[in-house]
Amino acid sequence: MLNNKLLLSIALLLFIVTGASGQIFRVELKQKTNLMFVDVPKNSLIIFDDSVQYTRIDLTTGKKEAFPYHRDPFDIFSEFARGYKIITDKQNHIYFVDVGCGHVYKWQHDSIIRIDHSFHHKNQFNGDIFMHDGHPYIFGGYGYFLYKNMTTSYNFTSKEWYKVTTIGKTPRGDLNRYTTKLNDKLNIILFEPNFNCAAKDVFSFDLKQLRWSRLGVLNLKIRWSNLCNKTEPSPFLVFKGHFYYLDYNKNKIYKYRYPGNHQNYNIIEVENKIIAFSTSPNSSGYEIMVYNKLDFFKNKVETRALLVPETTPFNYSILIGICAVIGGIMIIFSIIPLRKKAEAEPKELKVYAFKKVELELLNFWLTKQDLKIEMNEINDFVGQDNPSIDTLKKRRETLLKGLKQALEFYFKDELQEEKVISEFHHPQDSRMKILMLHEKVALALKHNKIGERG
Repeated sequence: MLNNKLLLSIALLLFIVTGASGQIFRVELKQKTNLMFVDVPKNSLIIFDDSVQYTRIDLTTGKKEAFPYHRDPFDIFSEFARGYKIITDKQNHIYFVDVGCGHVYKWQHDSIIRIDHSFHHKNQFNGDIFMHDGHPYIFGGYGYFLYKNMTTSYNFTSKEWYKVTTIGKTPRGDLNRYTTKLNDKLNIILFEPNFNCAAKDVFSFDLKQLRWSRLGVLNLKIRWSNLCNKTEPSPFLVFKGHFYYLDYNKNKIYKYRYPGNHQNYNIIEVENKIIAFSTSPNSSGYEIMVYNKLDFFKNKVETRALLVPETTPFNYSILIGICAVIGGIMIIFSIIPLRKKAEAEPKELKVYAFKKVELELLNFWLTKQDLKIEMNEINDFVGQDNPSIDTLKKRRETLLKGLKQALEFYFKDELQEEKVISEFHHPQDSRMKILMLHEKVALALKHNKIGERG
């Protein structure tokens, strides 16, 4: 009798604790893995954390079972676990997609079968991998020392990947971005290259019309370095102690506190349930917690508009054109008195005139609010005829050198020993360089001061 009362008391205590946080159940796994998907018809979560068997967790009861499976042995399991991402379509077809673009596997009859005729492209690492209209897509990523802003799609007939031709100005394809897939739209929040910079521009890709458009500016000051999960396209922005839900349809951002005391790093929304993943720095595994959706969203803290109104951007093209004309006139008039003094006081005269491509680069540079560009962004101004990599580097160095000389000539008094263009390594990839234009130069351009040297 005493044991029965003790068990009843423990059960009641567990019920009270679970009810307080809204959890349906909690399951602990010993190994971390990103290879998982929700089997909607069977209402279960499938996890691949082993090379010979997978784990099935019932999303109603929390029952955990292990089942054997077969995998085509083209990659060893440790590389397979790191090198693929699982995506699903509306018919619950499951695909494993190479994170660098290339190989594609399909889950069928407890087997992972390779279905492509491709190879490891290694060209779109950390790109956004998503499913649309029954086909896998990848946007952006990194490969062969360059960031990509292209979109590729897998064709089931030819079993190959193809570049998608899009309309409109494509946003940057570097790693500092956060993506949400919503029906026929791919919405992207862009962060500045520096990890400590806040989010700013929001773009949208219409997957029916294949058209890019800029939606505006994010109405939220958040930093890329503070996000707990940066790789999964999701409407959830996950932070320590709270999360945001992005509702692009209603142009709203909702802030919530987590139910309970767990620190989540990933959140998945499945019909009327929420699956949350929690881990700690000293743990090799993680906990999976399943909530009723209403209980998970009960602690609302704040609601705000997703986008903020924008002012018309300053037209730097007109400014640079005016600066170039003024600079040319001032240089011509400065030559006349110098020639008259040449006999009494010989002096070498250096005259720098901006080239068209230098003005184009400077115009592009001044559109950057933080006055920073990546070295590879200069490629667009010198690579129109698709030159070799060596030729491209030489052209890029020549263009940058000429622009430095011209700007140093005009601003030597203001800058003195300071550099007109500073260089430093990219925070994510030390092989990449970031170039920063001196703010005094940008300010002077804004006030038409090029060419005011005698």
